[in-house]
Amino acid sequence: MTRALVLGGAGFIGVAACKELMRRGVETIAAGRKERPYGTFTSYVAFDREDEAQLTRALAQTQPDVLLDLACFQPRDIEAVARQFKGERYVFVSTGVYPDLHGRPAREEDFVPLEGPPPEALDYLEGKRWCETLLARNSELPWTVVRPPAVFGPGDHTLRIAAYIQRVADGGPLLVPEETYERPANLAWVKDIGFACALACDLRKAAAHRAYNAAFEDVNLHDLIGGIARALGVEERIHPVPFAELPEGASPYGPHPRRHAGYVIERARRELGFEPSALEDALAETLAWYRVARPSHPGYADRAREIALARST
Repeated sequence: MTRALVLGGAGFIGVAACKELMRRGVETIAAGRKERPYGTFTSYVAFDREDEAQLTRALAQTQPDVLLDLACFQPRDIEAVARQFKGERYVFVSTGVYPDLHGRPAREEDFVPLEGPPPEALDYLEGKRWCETLLARNSELPWTVVRPPAVFGPGDHTLRIAAYIQRVADGGPLLVPEETYERPANLAWVKDIGFACALACDLRKAAAHRAYNAAFEDVNLHDLIGGIARALGVEERIHPVPFAELPEGASPYGPHPRRHAGYVIERARRELGFEPSALEDALAETLAWYRVARPSHPGYADRAREIALARST
């Protein structure tokens, strides 16, 4: 039986990945910094992966065949994994690595490794780019990369999906960028990304030294908002404005005109057997969570300004 250690296994995507791994008969161990979180359903180990000695002990204790890493965004942590992991596959979950493609869909080969040594201080997205750069330079570590875009679903701590649900539910106009709201957006459902992670851990399917996009296919912001409106039984009131005039937080998924328009997922479909779910299924589960939790996106505090802008344009 394959054994997988999932770094970040109690997190938003980690829980979905652990469930799918276990469904496939993989012995699954979740890992994180905190002591065993309430409700964790897998075996669990707590350690600080930034302390290489703790990482070494955890790997020796669990002896995983596959290391699935949802928590890494610092190059030094990639270097520690390369030194200490002796299993069959390291699966790194990445995001935000593509350059500005000005409306062209992102293909895996659009990522270009950076040059030189990594800087000392890195934010999350720049850290992901450097992590992938170090992997691209490493021919000995048997790595595979899964690249999701923005991920939504029940319990999404970013609350970006809640920003749209709140605005549809209140019946007012929903501001969207007129240049891009009907372009494929960069979106995925958490269950689909858990599925993609599990597929990438399958040594019979996923290739080493290869990256795979995983996302909805051809779903745009108009589709998302329309799907929410239909599920809530209310009128869809989209109000396009120039991207430069969008108030901050009004449309947290963008899309930004300079960025790419959706992900090409043919490689994951062909090699892994990945297929995205129906948007309606993702929204049904997400709305069930929203109705109970009633989360509020921070940008919604500026809702009165958005409505005033819609009335004036």
